[in-house]
Formats: sequence, C-alpha cells, structure tokens
Amino acid sequence: MIHRPSRSQPSPRRGVAAMLVLAIASGLSTEASADTREIAELPEDRKVLYSRDVAPVLTKNCVACHNASSEEGGVNLETVEKMKASDVEDVLVPGNAQQSRLFLLASHAEDPAMPPDDNDVSAAALNPIELALLRRWIDSGANVDQASGTPTPRQWQPLPNSLQTVYGSDMTSDGRLSVVGFGNQIRLFGSKSSEPIDSLERHVGDQTRPAHDDFVQDVRFDSDGGRVLSSGYRNVKLWQMAPFEPTSIPNINRDETLAIAMNPSGRHVAALSPRGELSVAAIGMNRWRWMKGFDVPAEFQSDQPPLVRVAVGPQGDCVSITWDKTIRVVRIDGREPETMEAAHPITSMVWLDRDHLVIGDATGKVNRWQRENDAWTSSELAVSDQPIAFLCAATRDDAPLVAIDGSGKVAQFDAANNQFVELGKLPAAPASAALSGPNNLLWVTTQAGALGTFNLTDKTFVEVAKSDPLAAAQHASDQWETQVGERLIAAHDASVKQAESNLDAEKKSLEKIAADITAKSTAVTEKQKSVADAKKAAEAAQAKLAQARSEEESATKMRTELTATVSQLDTSIAKLTEQLEALKKEKADAEQKLAAVPDAKKLADTTKTLSEASEKAAKELATKNSELADQQNALQLAEETKARGERRLKGLGEEHQRRQQALENIKAEQEAKQAKAAESKTRVDQSTATDQPVALTASGTRILTRSKTSGTWSLWTGAGDWLGPLLELPAGGQLVSAGDSGVLIQAADGQLHALQASEHVWKHQRTIGSATADSPFADRVLSVDVDPSGQWLATGGGEPSRAGELMIWNLSDGSLVRRIESPHSDTVLCVRFSPDGKTLASGGADRMIKLWDVATGTLIKTLEGHTHHVSALAWNVNQRELASGSADETVKIWNIDSGKSTRTISGLKSEITRLVYVGRDDRIGITCGDGYFRVYRTDNGGRETNAKLPGGYLYALGANRDGTQFIVGGADGVATRVDKSGKQLQELVAGE
Repeated sequence: MIHRPSRSQPSPRRGVAAMLVLAIASGLSTEASADTREIAELPEDRKVLYSRDVAPVLTKNCVACHNASSEEGGVNLETVEKMKASDVEDVLVPGNAQQSRLFLLASHAEDPAMPPDDNDVSAAALNPIELALLRRWIDSGANVDQASGTPTPRQWQPLPNSLQTVYGSDMTSDGRLSVVGFGNQIRLFGSKSSEPIDSLERHVGDQTRPAHDDFVQDVRFDSDGGRVLSSGYRNVKLWQMAPFEPTSIPNINRDETLAIAMNPSGRHVAALSPRGELSVAAIGMNRWRWMKGFDVPAEFQSDQPPLVRVAVGPQGDCVSITWDKTIRVVRIDGREPETMEAAHPITSMVWLDRDHLVIGDATGKVNRWQRENDAWTSSELAVSDQPIAFLCAATRDDAPLVAIDGSGKVAQFDAANNQFVELGKLPAAPASAALSGPNNLLWVTTQAGALGTFNLTDKTFVEVAKSDPLAAAQHASDQWETQVGERLIAAHDASVKQAESNLDAEKKSLEKIAADITAKSTAVTEKQKSVADAKKAAEAAQAKLAQARSEEESATKMRTELTATVSQLDTSIAKLTEQLEALKKEKADAEQKLAAVPDAKKLADTTKTLSEASEKAAKELATKNSELADQQNALQLAEETKARGERRLKGLGEEHQRRQQALENIKAEQEAKQAKAAESKTRVDQSTATDQPVALTASGTRILTRSKTSGTWSLWTGAGDWLGPLLELPAGGQLVSAGDSGVLIQAADGQLHALQASEHVWKHQRTIGSATADSPFADRVLSVDVDPSGQWLATGGGEPSRAGELMIWNLSDGSLVRRIESPHSDTVLCVRFSPDGKTLASGGADRMIKLWDVATGTLIKTLEGHTHHVSALAWNVNQRELASGSADETVKIWNIDSGKSTRTISGLKSEITRLVYVGRDDRIGITCGDGYFRVYRTDNGGRETNAKLPGGYLYALGANRDGTQFIVGGADGVATRVDKSGKQLQELVAGE
C-alpha cells in the first residue's frame, strides 16, 4: 500500500459539522428536500461490506467531527457499535435505510443536507454509488464484517522512484554530516561531496528494505551525530553508526608472535612465530586454514629479534616474509618455502598477485619479483636516493603501483615505459600510506601526526587534519558553549537590570504613595477640625432655633389667651352696660398688654430664618462628614496600596536577588566553560590527527585513524569528511593490520580484535512501534527531537482531526518514559526541546503552542495567537525566546517568561514548514511552501535573505549550530546545502 500523507491537515472548525448527525443531535427538525441526490442502482447480487464499502466513506466525510475525542452532539461514527450507542435515536436503524437519519440527511432527502457545502474539512456530498452502498448496507441489517478497531492488514509495496519528497532533513551541530529523507529512503552526506556517504536500510529476512515502508516524515541527529532518528507511519527508527562488526579469528598469542598481517582484501590473516611457524586463517573463522613451518635464524628467538615483515597474497594462499635482505615465500601447496636474496636491506613490500611481488629497499630502488616456471626473477627500478618507505597498490587489477620514499617523494609506476615517474613530494616525511584505488587517492600520515591525501591524478596534497578530530570537535563544542554563555550572561544581565529598574520604580512609587498618605492624613485632620467646627455651628443654630420656637409658642399661647379675654370682655360689655366704664378701662389695659405681645408674622419669619440656618448647618455638617469619610477611605486605600507595594517591593527584591544569583551562577559557569575551552584548545594544539598507521577499508570509502590524545579511533570518508569517533573500538589500541574488508586491532590489554567492515556505516538498531502490527502510535509520527543530553526522544503525531500524541522515550533502550495525555485536541505537528533540555515545546493543528516540564510532564503554559495550525518551532539559545511558524503564513516570536508574542513576521505568502534559529543570533531561518528560504531578524522583523531554491514546496530545513549552513529540501525530491545568504553550496540527491 502506498501511503501519501499530507503535511497540512488543519482541524475542522467546531461550529461546522462534517456529517449529518450534527444537525440531528442539535435538535434541528428535518423537512423533505426537493434536492434529493441521485442514488445509483446496484446489481442484485452486489454484496456490500462495511469494511470495504461503507467505513471508508464515513471516515472520509464524517469521522472528522464525530469521533471518540470529538463526539459532536453525542454522536460517534467511528464504529457501528458507537453509532447505535449514540445519544440520538434513529441515527442508524438496521434493516431500514428510510428511517435512518444517517441515510436521509446524506442523500439530502431531508433538510438540512449533510455534509454542508461550506464545511472546513473538505467533506464532499456522497456520490450516487456511495449512497447506493450505504442504503443497501443499512437495508441488509448494517452488519459488520470485521471486528471494530482491528487494523486492516497492509501489504506494503515499494514507493515509485518518482515519489522522493523530502519531508525531513538535519545537520550535525558542527555541520560535518547531513541526513535527508527522500520518499521512504534516507541518505547521509558529508560536507565535501554531494554523493551520499551511506543509505540507511533494513534487512528483513533475506530482503533489503528502505528505511521506512511509507514516507519518512522527519529525521534528526542526536547531540553528537552518532545516531539518527527517523519517523514514519506508526513507528520511529533508531540508526547507530556501526561501520565495523566483531568477527572471529583463531587465538593468537602476541607474546609468541613476530609479525601479523592481513592480505589487501582483508579476508585472510597470517601470523608468524619466532620458531618459524606460519599460520594463515580466513577472517571470520576461529581455526587456521593452513599452517607451515620452516627454518629461521636463531636471532628470531632472541630478546632483540630483527624487524620481520609479513605480506599475505591476494587470495590468502601465499605469504611473503622478509628480514634484512632475505625474502621467503611460503605457499599453501606442498612445496617447500622459496628463499630469495635482495641486493640491499628490504624496507617495504606488496603483492600484486600470487606470482608478482614488489620489494622496496634502503637504497631507493624497487625490485619487481616475478614467478615463472617455479622460479623467481627480479627487475630493479631506480626511484629515489632515499629508502623506499612504502609501496602501495589497491586491490583492483588496474590500480596503480606507488612508491613513497622516506623524504615523502611520491612516484608511480609507468608500465608502458617500465619506470617510476615522480608525481610530487609530500609536505613532510610519511609515517604510513595506503592507496584508495577508486579515486586514485594516496592517504598518508606524517611523522608529525597529520593526516592528508595526495591525488595521483592532479598531483596535489590536501591536509585533512593535523590535530585529533575528537579533541577538535570537543574544543569547537566548548567554544560554542562559551559563546552561548555570553548570550546567556547578556540575557541574565538584562534581566537583572530590568529587575533593578522594576525595584527602583516600585521604591519611587512607594515614596510617592507615602507622600500621598501624609497629605491625605493632613487632609483628614483638617477635615476632622472643620467637621467639629461645623458641628458646633450646627448645634448653636439648633439652640437658637429651639429658643425661637419656644418664644413663638409662648407668644402664640399668650395671644390666644388674651384674644379670648378680649372676646369675653366684649360680651361682658354688651351684657353689663352698667359696668361699661370699668370694663372700658379694663379693656384699655388689656389692649395695651395685647399691643405689647410680639407680632405673629415677625415670630414666624424669625423661626423660618433660624430653621433655614439650622438646616444649612446640618447640611454643612453632613458634607463635612462625607468629605471626612472620603478622606478616610482614600487614606485607607493609600495605606492598602502601600501595603501591596511593600509586598510587591519585597517580591521584586527577591526576584532581583534571584536574578542576580542566577547571573552570578551563569558567570561562574561561564568561567568554567572558558577554562574548559582553554584546556580543550591546549589539547587540540598539542594533539596529532593520528599516531597509528592509516587504515583503508570498504574500497577506500572508510578511513580509520587513532589519536594518542583521546585514545579514540576515528572514521573518515574517502572524501575526507570526519564521520565521528568509534567508541566501541578498543580505546588506546594499536592497528596491527588492515585490509579492504576489515582491520585487526590490538587492545591495551594485548588482546587482538578482528573487525569486519559492515555493509553500511549506519546500522538499524531499533524500531519503536510498527506500521503493520500493534503500535503506541495511532498514525504518522510527524516530528521527533532529541534532547541536548542525548538521553530523551520526543515524538509528536496523532490521528488528524481527532487527538494529538506527545510522548517521551528513553533512547538507550527505546522504553516509553512518559505519555502526555491529551496534549492537543488535534495532531501534534512539531516538537522541540529547549536548549537546556528542561522544557519541551509542542505545536499542533489546534493552533496552540504548549510548553511542558520534561521531568514531570506537567503543562507550564499555553501560547495562543496563531489562526491556523502550528507547523514549526525553534528555540533561541538564550532560552527566553521561542519562534513558531504556522499555516496562517506568519512567524511569531514569543517571550517565554510572559507568554506574550513580541513580534509577528507576516507577508510570507505560504505555509511555514520549518524554522531554525541562525546560530546564536536574533535571526530565524524559514522555509515555506512557496519554495523560498528566508532569513529574518527577530529583534526588528527585517528580512535579510530571500532565496528561491530547488525542491518545489519546501518541507525540510536543518542547520549547523553556528548558522552558517543549512539543508533545505522539498516536494521535488531535491535537497540543497546553502549558506545564510541562500547561496547554493551543494545539491544533494538520493542517488541509486
């Protein structure tokens, strides 16, 4: 089965249903529709199977909105059992399609028609055949022919060669290696050649299979570049650099052995004892293939035996042994060993074939010995006036014969003229030499410990390394850490300054609040005095009013009484005429007294005036009381503000101390880093590239060296790329011999180790999950990342439109460390560890970015702002800034502390597929679907690079740590190495 994934599968909007049951579950009434869709007529004998005919249709058009994680309206259409268990009746009525709303709304027999025309999940209305199949299946009883949840067996077929889409690429931190996924294949590249170094393949039974059966979704190196992680459909694979495998040889006692050698092909090994016992074995066998004994000089068994050289013939059936001027040839047949004498002391030898032996001597001459009719003859050729240090010939028939003298002079045999022709001279005296036949490169090590190549064709020398590559890599790493430390110090210093600024601002604010409280306290005191004065005035006015009212009441009472008296007297006057005079006189007295009583109107006016004054005083008192309450409230608020400020000041002080302490810690760490970098620089300066003879294997494509500084073996490509250290080889060991198919190394304890060159440099070590069997992954694993320590692997994926998956694994054994439950409501599209490895960032099709604590798996915070799915993430080395890219055609820069977006880079015209920070700068590298590679500044949003690259729709982007080189790939199956300006340095292709 050919799986053709789409990298962009946005989540459906929750307000739009992708299937009919949403309308039912929402309580919408259904009415007959005039636009019932056409339904095909099936042959009567056409059997409908749920797994083949119905389930795929529902999956395509319905399940996106009705699944276990998103049961819209209480309806789940993933299985028949779940349809029947829905909260809504009549979704599925087995045996009667005309009563099943699943069919009625899908056929548009009733409104609303489903799926809606404006849905966001590309769900199409069912066609006539699909409707006919659905109807017959329901009318036939809605039976299930396959157990729900059982995955359909997949028979994987090879992907067509045309499907070479590059979804993932990565580069080691030092930029020495790149890895690219082409379709379902994975290739590794060096920096010095566009040809692949290796192809990652699996061995299944007796078959060789590509890295994955389906498309490779993502690839990542671990922190040191020794391992590659790749992801695909429902599985993740781990690949380990393992260029050699232990193999068997007979037991060889080094204390009883004068010399050991392998033949040029590396398939046979010979050992010579001081007693003249020669043993030859095929590599991979633990017993000797043949053995012979012969007489040797007594000095062979002395404490200081002569220098004895052994060379094994191409087929392993003959061995030449030399000491001083003597040559002895021993064969597998029954013949006696053959002895020849050279004219001068022998310094080197090499077999061309079983009847041709070439000898170099101390006088600078080369003797070509040839065996004919059981007799050896020689021809002498002058090469140099210095001893011939090395003779080199590759295993192929047409390979050149090269002689190198002790001073570094290189000469090649010209068969046409039967002479050696000088090609040039090495820059230093050679310590070892080996010929790579396929590309005519002479690999040499110098007496000073440098490693280089001499090209026999253009006669040029190139120094590959002069120091220990592992020490140099360590120093480069240490130097990078110091540079990152400078950024961290700057970031922490800015934090401390900001904390100091916040602290000063808070202190000033508290000073202002304290002054305000003093002013408000004074105002309260003044208000209290004015209230007291107003209260006294109000009380005085109230007293005057009370007195006036009392006088008014007394006057009124007297007036009433005197008026009554006058009235009575008038009556008496009328009745008592006789007393008229007396009464008149009494009347006059009463009227005189009445006149003395105050006027009622005047008293009323006085009372009114005093009443108004009293009311005014009371209002004034109320106003003063209100003002006093306001001042008291303001004072209380100010005091509360001061208390909060004091608490905030305390917190800011503690934050300032924390940040100051963090800065001091970072500075202390930086000092340690600088000291470590200085130490590693000293080690590099004092180191040599190798202290052992150079070893060529695998037709000259793998070069093995060892430096005394680290004691570790290193592997190089035929083009001169350092692949990395081989920690599994015996540390501190010595190279005994080497051939095309393997090497023989003596460990520090004296034990011999035979190592056979593997078919591939990188070996499939482990698979997590399975494309066809049970797997912890529900669907494609779209993103992988390795933490800086190389201990943890993070994987992101999930079923589109259903649920996201986010897991952390132990790389050492492939065990699951933590599954983060419900990390996103839709597929997880990207995962990235923070530079310190403590935080894991994930982005999903649900438009969210989430930050997780790696140690506990708890959610730290969620970053929201994108309007489409989040497809790319990248951390700044300062650990305070995160960049995110989205299908909304924007890149957002986030402040991790605040969780806020500080900048949005827009106008990119297509979906963002990958992001990488450019070294330790505030710059971000971006790839998009429009085929452009761009570099933007994250501090001001300025664009610095806008390069159109091969590859079509660009999906993949990787970079080295200093941001000087990038690997970009896309839909056209082409990957390109570019620099920061977008200049193309190499075009990488999958090859055969």
